[in-house]
Parts: sequence; C-alpha cells; structure tokens
Amino acid sequence: MKIKQYITALLVSLSLLSAASLAQAAESAGPNGGRVVEQVEPHAEFFLTPERYAQITFLNAEGEAIAPEQQTVSLIGGDRSAPVKYSFERVGDVLRSVEPLADQPRMPIVLSIKPSPEAKTVREKFYLNQHVCGGCQLEEYACICGH
Repeated sequence: MKIKQYITALLVSLSLLSAASLAQAAESAGPNGGRVVEQVEPHAEFFLTPERYAQITFLNAEGEAIAPEQQTVSLIGGDRSAPVKYSFERVGDVLRSVEPLADQPRMPIVLSIKPSPEAKTVREKFYLNQHVCGGCQLEEYACICGH
C-alpha cells in the first residue's frame, strides 16, 4: 500500500514539475513566435518572415518589443561549404536582413549580435528548421516545449 502512495505522489510531483516547466518556457516565446536569444541584453527575438527575411526584435524585461539602439546584427547561413553572410538594416522598430534567406531545409545559422560598439559580440548557433512542433505549435527553430 505504501508503494502505491509513493508512486502516486511521485507521478503527481513529476506532472506538476512538467506543467511548471512548460509554463515557464511559454513565457520565453518571442512576440512574433520566433526564437528568443537570452544571452544578449536586451534579449532579442529571431523571426523568419513569410517572405524569408530574418527579423530581429529587441525585447524589454516584460518581453515586449523595443526599438533597436546601437545594436548591430549579422548572420551567416546556408550550405556549410558555401556560407552566405547576411547584413541587417533598420526597418521601423526592428532590424531586418537586407536580402531574404535561401530556401534551404534545416539551414545552419550563426547569428551575431553586438549590443553596443564597446560590447563583445554574442553568437547564437541553431538550425533554421521550419517544421511545426507538435507540442508548442511553433516552428522548430523557435520551439519552447523542450522535447
């Protein structure tokens, strides 16, 4: 009888931890449904627009969009044997790639963000996988459910 109670308590605890973990992860989703880069201050969201432009939105402490200031961004992506460097320009309150990204499945990305002229560059490496995650319903490059 005690073993059943122990197992039940353990399962309930694991369920609560999983729910708390998912709730915390959901808070880190970007306002556009993109990948949030938390290594840089202010945090930045990488989002691929329907036209395939890379868009960077900087976020305040509440996760709301703020206008870029002195930040500079560059991106290297594409086939590893012939990578392409993409530069960014300010468009409204976001930074957007000058050219659209190549249509390549699971494109390796190296995103470089320099928060200010005197700061060190922060690099985020990931694959631009656009398949929709069955758990969080975001594209895999922005998945927050931790599967």
